[in-house]
Amino acid sequence: MSTKFDPDLIRASAKKLGALLDDMDAFTKLKPHWPNAGGFALAQWVERVVDDRRNGIVAHAEHLKIALEEMEVTLTKIANDFQDTDGENGRKIKDSLDQLKKDITTSISTLDENTENTQHNFGGGPEGTNTDGDGYNDHV
Repeated sequence: MSTKFDPDLIRASAKKLGALLDDMDAFTKLKPHWPNAGGFALAQWVERVVDDRRNGIVAHAEHLKIALEEMEVTLTKIANDFQDTDGENGRKIKDSLDQLKKDITTSISTLDENTENTQHNFGGGPEGTNTDGDGYNDHV
């Protein structure tokens, strides 16, 4: 049994993956829409729930974009390294995949931390904590 490998196809696939979320317009437009249900307690609760869901949608899109871009870089590197595979390049490919996991996790954590520190999305009541790791600064 032999393994077939086409580095040009892997590079082309990597490029397509990296470009899947180049158009983030829908999510960018969603960010500034703050709910305004009124000043009474129930309305403020509804605002927070709607705001929480909007933030979740935007954060998921941003996380997916980060993962796809990191995959593009890593798959391209793997295709380049694998083209002339020997024992050393085999180790490079494994190291590339391990690094991909670390890079995606680090990039998403950094995005969430920055979002938590800047997100002030509720007009009334106590402000949430920026240490709960959910990517935005509010409690529902």
